[in-house]
Order: sequence, then C-alpha cells, then structure tokens
Amino acid sequence: MTTEYHLSKIDAAVDQLDWSIRLFLDHQAYVPAITLAGAAEEIIGGILSQSSFSLLKVKLSAKYGLEEKIVSQLHLNKVKNWLKHWTGLRDEEKVALELETEAIQYIVRAVVNLVAHDQSFPSEGPRFFEWLSNNRGDLMEGIA
Repeated sequence: MTTEYHLSKIDAAVDQLDWSIRLFLDHQAYVPAITLAGAAEEIIGGILSQSSFSLLKVKLSAKYGLEEKIVSQLHLNKVKNWLKHWTGLRDEEKVALELETEAIQYIVRAVVNLVAHDQSFPSEGPRFFEWLSNNRGDLMEGIA
C-alpha cells in the first residue's frame, strides 16, 4: 500500500533545505547538500521579487565590473550546474571544487530566500548557523 502526501512547493523546498543541512552537518555529504539546497533556493527564489541569487548577481556584477551572466554561470551557480548537468563532458574530466564552502553558500542562499518569503526558518537552521559560527567564523566576518 502506498501513502499519498499533499504538500506545497514551499513545503518541498523546506524539506530539501533541512535535508541538505543534515547531510552537510551529519555526513559531510557536500554534493547532495549542494543539489538539495540549490533546488530549495530556486523554488523559493522563484516566488520572490528579489531572491538572494538575483541580489548577489547584481551586487557582484557591479562590484567587479562583470556581466551578470558571467557572475551567474561562472561563479554563483557554477558548482551546482556542474553537478546537475552533463554538458558534453567526459567522465574522466575532473574539476577542483571547495565543496564545503560551496555547500555553505547554497544553504545560506536558500535560508535567506525562505526568511524573505515568510520570515520562517528551517528546523535545522539554528544547528547549521551554530556550526557555521563555531567552525567557519571566517565566513561570518562583517556580518551583523
């Protein structure tokens, strides 16, 4: 017997975000954490007038004098897109990635979108930000 669930896109995104945080913290499974957080970020960001991604894209484009598409594709979404799409690469082609740092930025972008959407916080959010403060204080400099 199967069970039918009724959920909204936001419910699904929050579930993906919570699981991305669990995988990040409990298993150091950065690849699925990135793809799940990236999916949550896109879903929630799609209903916002200004998502974390769009704000970062504009700010970084202006700051570094780069086209928004360059900032988007070669910086902000490079890792997520590489993980999700084949794009004609051969399997033996490899890239060097800072997976922990990348996972952090996708999780943070998704959380920012969720807070902007309805001022809520994912259930795993406090644990993530405590870990971030204790373990990656370098990323917290200049905040608050």
